[in-house]
Amino acid sequence: MKMLLSSTVYEFFSRRAGMFLVLLGILFGFLGGAEHRAFALFFLTGSYGMLYLLCIWLVYTLLCAQFLSQLWKLPEYTFIYEARLWPALMRVKRLSFLGFAFLQPILYYGIYLTFIAISEKVTRNIWPIFIYYLLLTVLLLCVAEWQLRNPVNYVMKSGVGGVKWPFPRPASWLYWSFEWLFRERGITLLVGKLGPVLVATGTMLYYSTDIYDLRLPGIGLSLAYLLNFGISLEFYKWESEVCLWGRCMPVSSLRRFMRIVAFHAIIILPETLVAIRNAALSVSEMIQLYLLGLTILTIIHLFFYKKEGLPEDPLKVFLFGFVGLTLLILYKIPLLLLIAGGMLFSVWIYPKWYKI
Repeated sequence: MKMLLSSTVYEFFSRRAGMFLVLLGILFGFLGGAEHRAFALFFLTGSYGMLYLLCIWLVYTLLCAQFLSQLWKLPEYTFIYEARLWPALMRVKRLSFLGFAFLQPILYYGIYLTFIAISEKVTRNIWPIFIYYLLLTVLLLCVAEWQLRNPVNYVMKSGVGGVKWPFPRPASWLYWSFEWLFRERGITLLVGKLGPVLVATGTMLYYSTDIYDLRLPGIGLSLAYLLNFGISLEFYKWESEVCLWGRCMPVSSLRRFMRIVAFHAIIILPETLVAIRNAALSVSEMIQLYLLGLTILTIIHLFFYKKEGLPEDPLKVFLFGFVGLTLLILYKIPLLLLIAGGMLFSVWIYPKWYKI
């Protein structure tokens, strides 16, 4: 059962990580709490709210079913047909759990709808979602069962997959880095961005409840930016384990350093946009916070070069670093001074820590 889930459900979320990242960017970047609540109330109280919700969930379920059907046709998935040896009842239970695992996103949204229904005292309208869960799970169960009963006894001709762009693949080192992250580390990228976005949202929502100075978002967003260290570590692995030829290229140290800065500048854009969306900060204040986060991640990434990966006790290292930065911000050290000092230190230490 564990192999069934890891080879099917995990593969789905890994390959569709880019789609989920876009959805998270839309839901948390452009929609605020009031808009989310308004949509939930529409689904719960609108004349056709539950029907619209069923249509949205059905589209997602059909996407899962199509992925499941195509995946099990691949030559490397012939082992999956051994599941036909399971007793009928066991197969139904396991395939039902498989379908339920595919439906995790709509399950979480159903929990959110339940909380809204309880707070608005419209719990009598929430019952259809449980029927939806059952029907959609049965749909995925039927697709999986049909695929098991109709195995593919031939090897499908391989072709060029993915989207065929009308222009050649960009000859950009930065593009190749992100392409590798989306393809090979999709789940890490998805989970690594979810935490920072949630922390940034919570920080800005708390900031809007009263009158605070820049120190509050400075500390909160510093933590949000710091949580990107997992993605930064994957970027280090890309350089040191995958893209080995990149270190042999005749590229100047300054250009290599600017690549690191550019990569992290793009990585921290989602939580920065969320912060702009959820708080009334001036342009200069937002630029300072953004540059502070860029400085933090640049130093962390250079630290990976020094330790050749994670240090022995990464939690202690990052925790002490964050506490030290928090104290500097609380003592009203100007953010621009911290940014300038951090960037100058990065430029100075980069040739010493970077090992070709």
